Amino acid sequence: MAISPLFNIGTSALNATSACISTTGNNIANVDTEGYNRQYVRLEDAYSLDKRPGAQGQGVNATEIMRRFNKFLEKAYLGKSSVASRWDQQSTLMSTVQSLFNESNRTGVSSMMSTFFNAWQDLAARPSDSATRQSLLSNADNLSQLINSTSERLKKYQSQMDESIRDQVNKANDLIKSIADLNKQIDAHSVPGVSNPNMLLDKRDLLVRQLSEIVDVNVNDRGAGDYTVSTANGYPLVNGSETYSLEVQGPQVEALRRPESTYKGNLVYEGTDSHEYTVEVIRGGNAPADAPQIRVSLDGGKTWLMDENGDEARYTLTDFDSDGKTDPIRVGNLTLSFDDVNDFYAGDTFTVVPKSGLYWVEPTRGPVNITPQVGFNGMDNTNRLTGGKLAALYNVRDDNCGRYLDELDALSRSLIWETNRLHSQGAGLEKLSYAQGTYSVYKNATNIPLSMAQSGLTFGSKLTSGNIMFNIYDAATGDYISSGPLDFTGLGNPPSASGNFDPAAHSLEDVVKAINNTYGAGTPAQLTASIQDGKLLIESDVSVNFALGADTTGLMAGLGINTFFTGNGADDIAVRDELHTNLNLVNAGAVNGAHEANPGDMSTAESIAALANKAVSISTGWKVSTGQTLSEYFNATVSTVGADTRTAQTNAEYNIALATDLDNQVASLGGVNIDEEMSNLIKFQHSYTAAAKLITTADEMLQTLLGLKQ
Repeated sequence: MAISPLFNIGTSALNATSACISTTGNNIANVDTEGYNRQYVRLEDAYSLDKRPGAQGQGVNATEIMRRFNKFLEKAYLGKSSVASRWDQQSTLMSTVQSLFNESNRTGVSSMMSTFFNAWQDLAARPSDSATRQSLLSNADNLSQLINSTSERLKKYQSQMDESIRDQVNKANDLIKSIADLNKQIDAHSVPGVSNPNMLLDKRDLLVRQLSEIVDVNVNDRGAGDYTVSTANGYPLVNGSETYSLEVQGPQVEALRRPESTYKGNLVYEGTDSHEYTVEVIRGGNAPADAPQIRVSLDGGKTWLMDENGDEARYTLTDFDSDGKTDPIRVGNLTLSFDDVNDFYAGDTFTVVPKSGLYWVEPTRGPVNITPQVGFNGMDNTNRLTGGKLAALYNVRDDNCGRYLDELDALSRSLIWETNRLHSQGAGLEKLSYAQGTYSVYKNATNIPLSMAQSGLTFGSKLTSGNIMFNIYDAATGDYISSGPLDFTGLGNPPSASGNFDPAAHSLEDVVKAINNTYGAGTPAQLTASIQDGKLLIESDVSVNFALGADTTGLMAGLGINTFFTGNGADDIAVRDELHTNLNLVNAGAVNGAHEANPGDMSTAESIAALANKAVSISTGWKVSTGQTLSEYFNATVSTVGADTRTAQTNAEYNIALATDLDNQVASLGGVNIDEEMSNLIKFQHSYTAAAKLITTADEMLQTLLGLKQ
């Protein structure tokens, strides 16, 4: 072998070892740099020459500096990181929600409800005592205000999450743009097999990790800048240098008509809610001739709303005023109607998003709703976003807080109805000269049967067939004059033959006519009924007073006549104003069989007090409870909040542990270990010394050869 190639071999070794030492030094310098992956020099033996006694190598080449990086392990970490981030955020959010239902460290709804019913028991013991009546109203006010406050704080917390959602979406969009910019730089600086922009690659991976904490992501790395990031369910966010954005958009309606559908109308709604409403046409045709029907789901079609009996609720579309639009229907917290009454097609679906939602936006097509959604069975909608902080924020805002608000509303409605149902049939310490209803029907719906959703009457679905007893008394002496049930004979559609009230046939106008026909025929009329702003108003002649008696229909309670509470749910439950101005109107007793309302009677107070231990019907629409008392129902809601919080905490601990384990595996490959780098530094130092020794040896050999000539 010639001596001169030894110099080349030694030089290549020096260069390669120098590169290794420099790379090792760079690793040591970046030991604490976030996102840095350990680098190494890929060495290859130089070409060899064919000669005797065999092929002889020509040294070593430092071909490129590479990262210790396993993209498959990183991809697994990204998936688990999104899940861990979701549950960690959800656990934090739920801890705050749980504090709103803390019944152990303060006076809560459950204890105030017990105090409220105890106050009725006190009134039963002292029905004529003004102080006891005032105490009852104070306790009722405290209960109402506490329920109002709990609902208000839940909704305020939802609003605060709206702000956090916008912040996270803005951050995600910034990360998306930054990743695309890095893809351009990486593509420009990449020379396959020669130069790798490792710093840019590390920065991109770090940004993707940060993005995975906000949304669930999936990556596909085809080398250099050919790099895509998408949501877990396939919506692209980054495609090389192209970007797609996320947007928070306001309430809207989306129509999903079948290809063969000829329906041209749109769904119109009013109101707000935490849930999305899926409205499906289940019977087509023209309204009202063919009686088309719809059903409604609040969880994307997994669960359909139920009526008071637990059966699937179906709503028939009508057009009583013949204006070419369907009559408004009250469903949950929304009022729904269609702007065309012809050619409804079974299978057509309309999605109402009565809140702000998350949308994936692509320039050449409309926004796609990817708002996280959880069914009432607890399962995620996998066609939507399911991971990251955004999923946690939306799930707590819509699913958790939405369900708790539904249950608080259901509790309030049941408390209002059950109390009013009894109070409306009772009598106070003085007779009535007028009664103004507190519940109204929709505008232009005074001729619609009261049990139909189109009437808009809050408690219309609770009304039953039967009769309502009125008692008339002399205003001056208090002597009994007459009594009898309202006569609905000939009224309604179809007209009543029995004279009884039928909520499926009789409207508010029919109620007015029945009162006027029954008690307004004389001169002067004993009672005069009218409609004011969709509410029933009953006035007596100055010569008489009246008191309500047995009501087997619930009509007076449904219309808000002679009731205790006002309001439709947790937001507005309150004691009727007239009771505060006149304590005598609190009904502790009732008109007895002798048509007397005695001051010492406590039958109504006892009946309302007994509600504390009575199983009542409570419906959220997606769940109907019939075997619990009001207190038991609320306590079950509190338990649900606690269980949801513990579930979030458990999932957070479990998934954080898995994500941490995967991160440790990634770090064990790509992280900088000072001990290992110091060992490598010593190894490369010795290699460098050996390479230098090779050159020195070759020089000595050359000097020896040159010395032979002397």
